[in-house]
Amino acid sequence: MISRNYDVLVVDPSPGALVAATLLARAGLSVLVLEPELGTPGVGPFRFLRHRPPVIGFGQGLLTRTMRSLKFHPHELQAVRRGTPGLQVITTRHRIDLSAEPNELAAELRREYPHDADELIALFEDARASAGGFADALDAAVESAGQPGLLQSMGLTRPDWNPPLPPDDVPSWGEHLDATSLSAEAKTLMRAILRPFCSLDVPEDLPLPVAGMHLGAALDGVYSDPGEEDPLLALLLRRVRAMRVDVQPEELLELTGGRRKVDAALFEGKAEDMPLQFVITGGDPEDLLDRLPGPVRPYERKLSRLAPSHFRYSIYLGVREEVVPPDLAEHAILLDEDGDPEAPGGSILISTSLPGSPLAPAGRRAITASTLLPYGDDGSVADEIEAVSARMIERIKWLFPYLERHLEVLHVPQSTEATDEHPIGIDPRPAAYTPAIAPGDDPIAAGLGVAMPHRNVFCAGPAAFPALGLGGESLAGRLIERLAMTGKQRPT
Repeated sequence: MISRNYDVLVVDPSPGALVAATLLARAGLSVLVLEPELGTPGVGPFRFLRHRPPVIGFGQGLLTRTMRSLKFHPHELQAVRRGTPGLQVITTRHRIDLSAEPNELAAELRREYPHDADELIALFEDARASAGGFADALDAAVESAGQPGLLQSMGLTRPDWNPPLPPDDVPSWGEHLDATSLSAEAKTLMRAILRPFCSLDVPEDLPLPVAGMHLGAALDGVYSDPGEEDPLLALLLRRVRAMRVDVQPEELLELTGGRRKVDAALFEGKAEDMPLQFVITGGDPEDLLDRLPGPVRPYERKLSRLAPSHFRYSIYLGVREEVVPPDLAEHAILLDEDGDPEAPGGSILISTSLPGSPLAPAGRRAITASTLLPYGDDGSVADEIEAVSARMIERIKWLFPYLERHLEVLHVPQSTEATDEHPIGIDPRPAAYTPAIAPGDDPIAAGLGVAMPHRNVFCAGPAAFPALGLGGESLAGRLIERLAMTGKQRPT
């Protein structure tokens, strides 16, 4: 229960928003985080993971750099458990373990793609090397963002941030693949690795360094804790609580103020507004529209730069352990090589609970299977769900022999509302976006960035820098702290 006033309000906390909350609390501001939903969806005795981007790796990605800048101890990062292997790609002809260890990855590529192996190995190395240099440039730009000069310290100008861009001659991911002599199978493999985890619906248009960041995150593994829905979110929540940041289950009703600045927040059950200096959202900025003061039109112009394009549709299965192949990784991409990997159901992300996990009863396993679906023309969930779910089930039957004999739960969500018959609804939140600016032209600013039309409202969720995925969220959190603490202004 809110018993005092706060400087900062965090709405719909994402990892990026909690990074901002941690940094602002460290800087001495009082922060209130509205408690997120952490519970896993369930049917009967089974509980299921919600699919999210790769949580954290031990490479050189932007997210890892942010965690180090927050001074997380290595043991805390190790607590975000990693499966071994973290990720597989499975087709009708290949099953490859994606390892972050170069020699292990090279051995897998030579075993499964002997004619393409040398070129594939070089492609992985080039992409990750390119990503490392670009991540260095982004890191340096964020660290210098908002540094006040004489005029800024006098309040005569606002701090600004100009992100570095890859050189003009850097090819896109698709162009780089097309320029190789790889077989069609190998090219499909490389395109498929990025698809389930990219926050843009045009992963092939990503510049090579940005695609390399996603590739590095996939190689480092998809991490999960069987007892928590989102281990990174839980890790960051523990950190903000340790810094005496209040995390409360309050419901925000309205933000009050003028056309350019939010002054206060009103919560359900509270008679008086709470004064505020900053508001940070970790979710879809459109969710704030009906709570903001002033005209909506400036937000409509801003949001038109980035339209939600796809949501993640999941079906859930509870099975006996005998069904699960012993060599199946905890997370796998099931790919239809003979079809279109971009089509709904053409690329399926499958996560299987480990033996003994609390997600399933003894002797059973819980399975989440997801694919990306486009929104309808009116922005609603697609109306082809039945056909897509049937296609997904057929592919899963191929992967799990004797599935029907040992299947105990099959849950196929049909609408966004949960019912007694369908206790898990469809999660309609955006998983991918269509930018107005091609990511090849401006991979960082193609999205919304962190700044909203109100001067003290910021975005640190997937829509902040969608080309960078989870690394973009972490980057947004660090940038918000820099801009907020320098003259307490945001860039134009």
